[in-house]
Amino acid sequence: MAIAKITREGLVSIAVLVAILWGCILGESILTRRTSLETYRVMRQIRYLKFKRHIEDASRPVPAPPASPSFGPVVG
Repeated sequence: MAIAKITREGLVSIAVLVAILWGCILGESILTRRTSLETYRVMRQIRYLKFKRHIEDASRPVPAPPASPSFGPVVG
């Protein structure tokens, strides 16, 4: 004599819930892997930008054109 009996609907609901649980676990694994790869890529890019940043000598300034003589204000 059985104390409890699992119906077909109960087994189907358990199977669906287990499938959803495994989907969540696999999704989390994929998300974690992508996140760590993205973190590595960003850290590599930051390191590249730090190496790229250095002080460059400024070019020599172009000499100013000779000043034109001013004749004062024009009245008229």
